[in-house]
Amino acid sequence: MGRHAILFFLALTSLAPPVEAQGQAAKPPVTSFVTDSGGRELIVRVLNVGQGDAVYIRNGSSKVIIDGGPNPAAFGRYLDSLNLNNSTIDVVILSHQHLDHYSGLRELFRTERHIHVRYFFENKDPAPAASLAELRDSILSRMDRDSLIYRDTDDPCSNGRPVCTIGMTGGAALDILAPFPNGRKANNRSTAVKLIGPDSASFTMWLAGDAEHEEISWFEKTGYARNPGMRVSVLKADHHGSCNGVTRRYLALTAPQWTVASVAARNGYGHMHTQAKKTYRNAQVPWYRTDQNGTITIRSPGTAGGGFTITPERPGANLNGPGDRRSPQPGCTRTTK
Repeated sequence: MGRHAILFFLALTSLAPPVEAQGQAAKPPVTSFVTDSGGRELIVRVLNVGQGDAVYIRNGSSKVIIDGGPNPAAFGRYLDSLNLNNSTIDVVILSHQHLDHYSGLRELFRTERHIHVRYFFENKDPAPAASLAELRDSILSRMDRDSLIYRDTDDPCSNGRPVCTIGMTGGAALDILAPFPNGRKANNRSTAVKLIGPDSASFTMWLAGDAEHEEISWFEKTGYARNPGMRVSVLKADHHGSCNGVTRRYLALTAPQWTVASVAARNGYGHMHTQAKKTYRNAQVPWYRTDQNGTITIRSPGTAGGGFTITPERPGANLNGPGDRRSPQPGCTRTTK
């Protein structure tokens, strides 16, 4: 595969700056609001949606959603509090076909919300779930009547290249990266995204769904460490803080100042795993986690040397959760390698 990115700049209609929420999805309605600047400032919110992923990104008039969590009602409350009804979401990315990532996205297509989606990206792998079929039917319907563009992340820019770069109106950019073509299960077909702030020296972020060791190793082998580069300011923890979603080498390549795990308390999987926390700790990478910290907000002003702030809804770094445990998975012996 070629490794040169193509700039795919969305000419976006300016919209009034929305109001955003920092409340917990478990307590409807969300009532704590923060106003976006709507300018060069980049705002990332890792939403507290329980055992799943949902991320909202705002820069200028551009709005991006990556995954929607497991519960449409909970995600819908965030759409309400973010003031996203009757607006345009420029890019929606589904990392992979697991319910805790896609189910909430169905809420975007409820007719009464009047949400216009311009681009929807996913790998389009076949999957039997009726709820995923419902989501895909909604996407296809919007293609016919609302000009939605539906892209396969195996060829994200429809030009045969593995990296598709999308410019946002405030100067930030998204690199959407083709997933491992031979991933043996859905997690290892996760689409990785690199978010680059208007001042790339101030802020970058790497988000790779539920990618496990197999795909993590492939990211380096296929050349993503060179183009677009994997070194970032913040890492969204792969697979909700599972030990099969991190290795010492992965942290060396990404070199994050922070990692953020989207996870539910007492989730049944033992996330965040004891081995994963040890790996982060040994690499001196602190973490926030949505089950203990709530929604986590990252802001970068978009000015040269402006840096970034990372603010949890509830304080405390490197926290443990009530269900955390050591994983018995044999593959997790690789976590520290």
